Amino acid sequence: MTDWKTLREELPEDVRARLDAKRQERRLGKALAEVRKAMQATQQEVAARAGMTQNTVSKIESADDVLLSSIVRYMHSIGGGVELVLKTPDGNARRVDFDPEIYVKRTA
Repeated sequence: MTDWKTLREELPEDVRARLDAKRQERRLGKALAEVRKAMQATQQEVAARAGMTQNTVSKIESADDVLLSSIVRYMHSIGGGVELVLKTPDGNARRVDFDPEIYVKRTA
């Protein structure tokens, strides 16, 4: 069985560039930034509400791999939530709603 990395290397450069562009469009961090901007919130505001630094928010928005707990805290800070859809090969799906109480630090 050939892995994806090997197959990708065999593709023409223009095809790899198009795949990279598509990957950038689908990146989770980019989607989070778009949601934040639509809510008219700054990175600094998200950071303060989520108990993170502005630098951490920036890293989340530019990352390919983000902790689920960070996503929940991020979305909760702008009044949103997170629901994950688990899909099995046979077409079944199960939705998991994440309770921010587990992930969001409370200050007293």
